Amino acid sequence: MVSFFCFSHAAGGVFMQEIRKAIDRTVFGLVLYTLLRYAVFAAEPLARKCWVWLTIPDSSRRQEVLTQLNSSASGSGVSSIAAVCVGVLFLGWYFRKSTPPGKLFSQRQPLPLKGFLLLSCIFMGAQLIYSLFGNSLELLLRLFGYTAMGQLDAASAQSTTLSMFLYTAVFAPVGEELIYRGLVMPQFQRYGKVFAIVTSALLFGVMHANLFQMPFAFLTGLVLGYTAAEFSLRWSILLHLLNNLVFGELLGRAMGYLSPAAQDYLYRGINIFFFAFAAFWLLHRREQLKQYLRENGCAGKTYAAAFTAAAMLVFLIGNVGLAVSGVQKLG
Repeated sequence: MVSFFCFSHAAGGVFMQEIRKAIDRTVFGLVLYTLLRYAVFAAEPLARKCWVWLTIPDSSRRQEVLTQLNSSASGSGVSSIAAVCVGVLFLGWYFRKSTPPGKLFSQRQPLPLKGFLLLSCIFMGAQLIYSLFGNSLELLLRLFGYTAMGQLDAASAQSTTLSMFLYTAVFAPVGEELIYRGLVMPQFQRYGKVFAIVTSALLFGVMHANLFQMPFAFLTGLVLGYTAAEFSLRWSILLHLLNNLVFGELLGRAMGYLSPAAQDYLYRGINIFFFAFAAFWLLHRREQLKQYLRENGCAGKTYAAAFTAAAMLVFLIGNVGLAVSGVQKLG
């Protein structure tokens, strides 16, 4: 039914305008959410400083506490936790009519353990692409006298405080799934399931505003989107939690006890294993994948209308611009 709607109306100007209107409304909410995040990032340290001024009358003690706060601010995840919580509440209100909270966790079909493990392997298979892309991009930039190692380090850095650990391992995956798969993706599903998965994954990837993270986040966003669309948002949250907690935090800390050479070999071995498994399975099931794309696809003009919508262009250009601004000249 969805695919027929898309293919039978895509050529019309009215349908193109309808797509752009839906995209504009949805992505405008993400633009507001982005601005709200920056507002929280700015307000949270200011609020802590005001609290210190109000609760510590002794000037020397107050200065000591402020110095401690400034020194620990770079590794703190308090602002990020506050931002994602405020963002989920705001977007939940913004999309309250089109996506009521009661429908967020509705189950489409059961997901057996075997299926979840398979999706986990495909999800992790993107790690090798991330590694190869990151190394290739940095090499290319260095050929022209530039570097983006700061972004690469930020993307792979381990948390150094409890608040940042909680944000990376729990709040970020849960919040991002609620936003991008729970609230944003359903806004696009009437135009085709594949269109909704791809578009929400692209928005999710670009949102990271990091040249190294964007391709990886887009690829994993496809897996998470498929999981949420075909099974349940609960499963995509669990999959995202597994990646951030087990592979992002716990495995990284465990590997810290090994020598750099051993870390490198183990990391490459894990990435190659998951990528090989994912590639083999996808090639083996390529006919089923083609059938899924045909049955749930949408006309090409739907994508053309979506990616020329004003809010979409602002979101894409703004986040890509932030990512490019992180490139620095060597020396």
